[in-house]
Amino acid sequence: MFAISTNQSLEQASQWWSIICTVSNIITIALLLVICKSEGITYKKLIDYQKGQGNLKYTMMIIVLMLLLGMGGMYGFGFMIYGYVPITMVQPIPIWLAAINAVLLPLTIVFAELPLYFGYALNRIEKITGNKTIAIVYPMFFYALQHSFIPLLYDWKHILFRFLAFLPLMLILGVIYYKNRKLEPLMIGHAILDLATGAQILVTSISPALFEMMKTISK
Repeated sequence: MFAISTNQSLEQASQWWSIICTVSNIITIALLLVICKSEGITYKKLIDYQKGQGNLKYTMMIIVLMLLLGMGGMYGFGFMIYGYVPITMVQPIPIWLAAINAVLLPLTIVFAELPLYFGYALNRIEKITGNKTIAIVYPMFFYALQHSFIPLLYDWKHILFRFLAFLPLMLILGVIYYKNRKLEPLMIGHAILDLATGAQILVTSISPALFEMMKTISK
């Protein structure tokens, strides 16, 4: 819809993926609030936030694990499928937008994705089916699949790469969440990953020449 309305190809529109995701996150958060209200619970209850219950050591371990799995998936499957790591995700955009979204993207994504797939879907599927495997695998499969279309490109390599790069991370985090039902450390870890992505987009936006150099090196 964005590509059509702006008269761009999907490839051209892909540079705006982070802005589109932020808008989608805001819509998702709004829908989750509506769902919580309809089910008679609070959003805080959905994510099971408890002030003062955080464990710094555990949270740091989760952050390191997510960084290793996230980067490992990107580099491992990038080289497996392409022979290099694609840099589609760090294309430059107007600097002022990149600066604002470097904050908004991680801030909105942690309150949208994880509460949706973990806090809501996993717990509801378990309640409905009583099946541990389905409760973990079903939402985590679609959580990974979601990344295949960020950005949307009609290229099987891109779709497969994005899916496989995130699948191990999603499944392992799904198992971790299922065991302890603590969403806060995962949200913090996810925020760190997206802060890094937002920072990279900001850097390439400030210096488009750097992005062109990265394209040459990556191939």
